Amino acid sequence: MEYAKDDFFKIRYNTKLNKLQIRKENWTSRIYQKIKAHKLITTAILAFILFSTINIIMIYNFMKILQHG
Repeated sequence: MEYAKDDFFKIRYNTKLNKLQIRKENWTSRIYQKIKAHKLITTAILAFILFSTINIIMIYNFMKILQHG
């Protein structure tokens, strides 16, 4: 049970300082938590980026076709 509490509260024993410390979160884990919490906004942003990229590629190809014709 103690292990579950330590894992839940993210508490670890620091042997160098001889005391308990709260573990800091990485920036990647914070981003992952934000993505999990805001799924709709994340999906909308990813769809916007995807469609914008496709649009730019299609415009570029169309201009290429016009130049050769």
